Amino acid sequence: MHRESDKQGPVRDDYLHKETESLSRNGTGRVREGGQESGDAPPERHRTPPRGMSPADVARRAALTRHLPPSVFPADRARLLTHLRSHRAPDSVVDAVSGLPEGQEFHTLGEIVRAIGLLTEH
Repeated sequence: MHRESDKQGPVRDDYLHKETESLSRNGTGRVREGGQESGDAPPERHRTPPRGMSPADVARRAALTRHLPPSVFPADRARLLTHLRSHRAPDSVVDAVSGLPEGQEFHTLGEIVRAIGLLTEH
């Protein structure tokens, strides 16, 4: 007689429990206490931009963050532009990256932000 179990084993169950527990505890999950599904988006974080950083600068940095994932790094200007164009990034992002120095390799988004001249968070 073959008995099926819905458990994956103690190690796998413990891993899954830890992963799902953090989602429900910190409020980023889509399930409310009691198991009811929530249609509400996670609460927005309202952070104060660095001193001297305008709302336009914050928006520019956010656009760069959206369109330049960590997987694209390290990259030089040419590789960044290829990535942005192939993923149909807005012209404003392409224009900002076009102004980067040629031949320099960037390892993080922060390096790009500094090279563009945006203030960085401290």
